[in-house]
Amino acid sequence: MTRLLVTDLDATIVFDRTVSPADREVMARWRAAGNLLAVDTGKSSFATRDVLAPLGVDFDYGAVFTGAVLIDGDYQVLSARFLPDGVARDVAARTVDLPGVTTYATTIETDYILADNNEEISSILAVFEHLTLEEMDSHRFIGVPLRVTDDTLRERLHQDLSQRWEGVLDCHRNQEFLDVVPAGATKGAGLRALLDGPLAGRDIEVWTIGDSWNDLDMHAVADHAVALPWSPPEVTAVCETTAGSMAELITTILEGDQHE
Repeated sequence: MTRLLVTDLDATIVFDRTVSPADREVMARWRAAGNLLAVDTGKSSFATRDVLAPLGVDFDYGAVFTGAVLIDGDYQVLSARFLPDGVARDVAARTVDLPGVTTYATTIETDYILADNNEEISSILAVFEHLTLEEMDSHRFIGVPLRVTDDTLRERLHQDLSQRWEGVLDCHRNQEFLDVVPAGATKGAGLRALLDGPLAGRDIEVWTIGDSWNDLDMHAVADHAVALPWSPPEVTAVCETTAGSMAELITTILEGDQHE
């Protein structure tokens, strides 16, 4: 049996755009022992590479853009789903003038920003190019990440966008962000596509670790789901255990192997 450990990024292993030396070392040990490592994140493939590659963090597969895109360990696209034409621009047009909202749009190749009404850039999505609404017509978009700093406005936008585009897009809460992606795209759907696609036919034991609400669907696919101490109660409730860090989790699993 092959073990696959699937990890969220932000607030799970990535903090302030870095990964701790302890987590980096233990993830390398995990793979060196013959296990697989996958990332499952709301980040684009561009943003994932921008954070992980300079730190030397390697993985075998990735479900990025909240499961809408699968990549391999070299960041090559294995499959991708896009928002229907015009939908990304419509969403952006409804948010670019809202106070407290930073509006991004993501393609396979690039993260773009259309408006920053927060007067500060989040470390979660810190590298981007500028784009206008008019320029959106010449691109195909996978997602529209919205950073919304006000809790009440975030909830209202979540409801409004979900209802207006029901069956066309999904809107996922991820810390201060709302991630607008094609309908049916979730971290769990991305993980299932990985298991049914590149890993099909293999005997896989799946471990997941993640802290946020948008990790719930990912955890539902796992044989062993692990929360973090700061996870909301809804996440902790569906996980079989809690680990203080990736380093703690992998060390516990590998030490268990030695005692078998």
